[in-house]
Amino acid sequence: MNGSFNEWNNLDQFLSTNTTQRYLKRCYDRLELSSSSDELSFNNSYSFIYYATHGKRHFDLCTHAPLELQPVLQYYGMVQLLKCCLLTVDPYYPSSTSLLAHGVTTRKRKKQNYLFLHDEIKVQRNGLFPYFSEQLFGIKQLEGDKFKMKDLLVRVPELNNLFNQMTGQSPLAKIYKDGTHFKVNVSILDALHMTEARFVQFLKQRFCDEEVAISFNDPFIMIDCKNQPDQLFYQTLDENWYCPLSREGFEPFHEVMVHYLLLYNLSMICRYETEWWGELFHTFSSNDFPFISRYLTISRKKVPYMLMQHLENQKKEDGT
Repeated sequence: MNGSFNEWNNLDQFLSTNTTQRYLKRCYDRLELSSSSDELSFNNSYSFIYYATHGKRHFDLCTHAPLELQPVLQYYGMVQLLKCCLLTVDPYYPSSTSLLAHGVTTRKRKKQNYLFLHDEIKVQRNGLFPYFSEQLFGIKQLEGDKFKMKDLLVRVPELNNLFNQMTGQSPLAKIYKDGTHFKVNVSILDALHMTEARFVQFLKQRFCDEEVAISFNDPFIMIDCKNQPDQLFYQTLDENWYCPLSREGFEPFHEVMVHYLLLYNLSMICRYETEWWGELFHTFSSNDFPFISRYLTISRKKVPYMLMQHLENQKKEDGT
């Protein structure tokens, strides 16, 4: 991360019950609830602060903890920050015990010759993952959907250079952003095996934005969106935006969801696959270690940055 990067820049404003209550009240006023937004925001302000500070402590501990223990700290730190985000859209969270489950599952016992990059994670009907995906990002996850670890890692733009070094291919292309305007080199058409007309149709379907406008100004494709598409990723290392170079990468899937799945699986492996996890850090026998090591270094700052930005953006929705 660059020297000026501070993932906790927006936290201090929430370390006051008065400020947090006003913030939550504005969130609840937008929801037009039947219950009093004053009462709900008062009742939730302490929970919000405790979730935020508890989450930060988990991530702070990673500064001194060995890499082998960080997945557990990061995963539970992320869960606490997600609870803050959910309180802005659901004043009754958690309304049932089913929401306290993880919402995803992994293979209990790893097969012989197991490789993390090839491992899969499966979505369950209930739990935190499907709930926050829909509540925070409007993305409904179906029970039984599966995601491979490599397919998740390619959606983390800070890993783009490592993929290029390890495989000779970059999964993401740099794009240029100015407000709601994006531009990407026309070479993306070759990577996606599409004509200009097909690309326009493809983006409009994937972005689900009726107001998206796409034009061509060689050597760039110009894209103007009212809303920020979930398929575009912000890279904190070079402060640029990236988009997928595969058709599958354009399926709606917010990067916060990516990190939740990766950290959940890594935390489970760290706790329950102790022998494999220990060998990973000493044998260097596969491509797993470079990706896991680099990823955990990135996620320690990227995850809180994204979730704190999400909380800050809730203020901007009503111009405050």
